[in-house]
Parts: sequence; C-alpha cells; structure tokens
Amino acid sequence: MNIEDVMSEGIITIRKDQTISDALKLMEKHKISRLPAISSKDDELVGIITEKDIATKIASSKYEDVPLSHMRVSTIMTRDVITAKPGDSTISVLKTMIEKHIGGIPIIKDGTIIGMVTKTDFLKNVESEPYTTTPIKDIMTPRVVTVNPDDRLVHARRLMIDKEIDRLVVVDSGLIMGIITAKDMAKTLIDFKKRVPEKYQENQIRNLFVQEVMSQTIETTTKDTSIADVANIMVEKEFSGIPISENNKIQGIVSKTDILKFVYDHNRKRGNY
Repeated sequence: MNIEDVMSEGIITIRKDQTISDALKLMEKHKISRLPAISSKDDELVGIITEKDIATKIASSKYEDVPLSHMRVSTIMTRDVITAKPGDSTISVLKTMIEKHIGGIPIIKDGTIIGMVTKTDFLKNVESEPYTTTPIKDIMTPRVVTVNPDDRLVHARRLMIDKEIDRLVVVDSGLIMGIITAKDMAKTLIDFKKRVPEKYQENQIRNLFVQEVMSQTIETTTKDTSIADVANIMVEKEFSGIPISENNKIQGIVSKTDILKFVYDHNRKRGNY
C-alpha cells in the first residue's frame, strides 16, 4: 500500500508571514495540530508549525521580548520539513515518523502539497488482529510524567520540552485530577501575551498555575482494553494520549506513537515494507 492511499487531502496551510494567533485559530477551527507553512509568493512549502512549537517556544527566553503582534509563523516554524512522495510505501513513511519523532508528513508531488499523513491516519487502520486481541498494557508507558495542580505553568512547559512530550497528567495524592496538553498551553500563553504588558510578562508568567489551564474532563481506559479500542477512542475523541487508570489512580499512559510503534514492528516482522 502506498501513502497516497492513507493520506488526507484538502490540506489546510498557512502563509509564513501570518501571525502565531492566526495559526492557532486555524488549528482550532479545523481540529488539527500542525500546519504546513507556505511562501507568500509561490505557495512553496517552507516550513511546518505545530501546537507544540507554539506551546514551547513563544514563552522561551529567545522570544520573551518579541511582541505577539510581531511573532509570525516564520519565527518559530520548523524549516527543514521532512516530506514524502505519493508512491512511497506506508510502512516506510511510518518508519520515518517514528524514527524522527514527528506527527505529520506533507506529501509532495511536482513541488506541490497534495496531502498530509498524520498519526491519526494510521490509527484508522487497526481493526484486525493482533490489534483487536492485544491489551493496551502490553505497549503502555508505565512511568508517567505528571504534575500537581499547584505547580507553575512554566514548570509544566519545561517538562514538556525536556521529556519531548505533548501532554502531562495532573495528579494530586496519586489521584488523576486532569490533563494538560500542548494545545492548552499554547492557548493560555497566547492569551497571556495579549493581555499582559510586555514589561510585566517575565514576572507575571510565574503566576500561572497548572490548575488554571488543565482540562478537568479527562477520559481514561483500563490496562485490558484492546489496542484497537483505544485507537478508536483516540480517533473519535481527537486525543493524542490516554491515561491508563484503576480506581482513578494512574497506572500508565499510551500515546499514538506507542500504538504506531507496535503497528510498525508487527508489519516489519511480517516483511511488509
């Protein structure tokens, strides 16, 4: 199977000279987490921007003195974009996504973006064995990176950067209280930069706490749920990760990447390249 059989068409793009706020609005409107950035002159692909880029970069020391109104997509986008061709095999593209730790790859034909493949696109194809018979406990990450509701947001942001993750489970006395994602953080930091004068931002950002930003409505699953069922939840609810719990106590976490690593290993063992 080639990647053109899996990719999504009708790709939403953003021009590199548009603002970071524009990018986040587009992501929210279309329920996507990344946008290919194109040049203003010839629509050439020049970069890609993600929710995680916004969450981790706009409050960094490098950009703390840059007014939000001056912060363009080109300021923080990734310029060296990994792409694929429509005739590339699905397994080779999946391998690239896993090895390069990226969540989406633009598909290019004759210099033009004709589609995009994301982790979600691959999750739509796990409706058979061994995915329907393998419990999620076999692939979950048992050591979960967590924060407390009273932790400062800058601490949560630093954890996301250091651990290279897009979500943190919020726990208090061992019980799950909520979750904070890159999207939550990006929206909060953009709002903060809009309403707080520049000269006060460096000090006041330390007054933002996890409990003010986290999502309290959180869906969890159990260790015995099948990989296929968890994948379906992720696709339907647009989750990038789901905590595994028992009696509301954290047991582990599973991400789209965890599932796709299993998919890749299964296909590699069967010689599907």
